[in-house]
Order: sequence, then C-alpha cells, then structure tokens
Amino acid sequence: MKGPDPLTVFGDAVRQARQRLGVSQEEMAAILGMHRTQLGHIEQGRKDCRLSTVMRLADALQLPLSSLLKPLDQLT
Repeated sequence: MKGPDPLTVFGDAVRQARQRLGVSQEEMAAILGMHRTQLGHIEQGRKDCRLSTVMRLADALQLPLSSLLKPLDQLT
C-alpha cells in the first residue's frame, strides 16, 4: 500500500483528540478500561482495534464517530 498507513493516521487522530482534552494516556486508558500500553499502541499505529473499541474511543474523546474517522478519508 502506498501512502500513509491507516493505523498511523487513526492513531494520530486519537492522540490529538486526547491531547485537546488535556487528558493523559493513563487517564484515558482508565476511562476506557484498558491498559495504558494498549492505548499507546493504538496511538502509535501499532495496534489494529475492533470497531467496538473505536466507538468507545470516540465516546471517551467526546467526538462523533465520523469525526474520529475523518482523517482516514484522505486515504481513499
């Protein structure tokens, strides 16, 4: 695949949204009920997550699901 990696683009979107909220990885992971390293791997584009996790992330980040996924539009 040419161009940016979708997991990296998604991870960047998650990290930027979390930082806009002023929440640490540890705090966000606690809200989500996951380990901080798991969230870190998502933000780094090293972990592919299930749709249910993406929906939980959007909710915890106080974003519509479409807004969290919008950066992926550039890849199509």
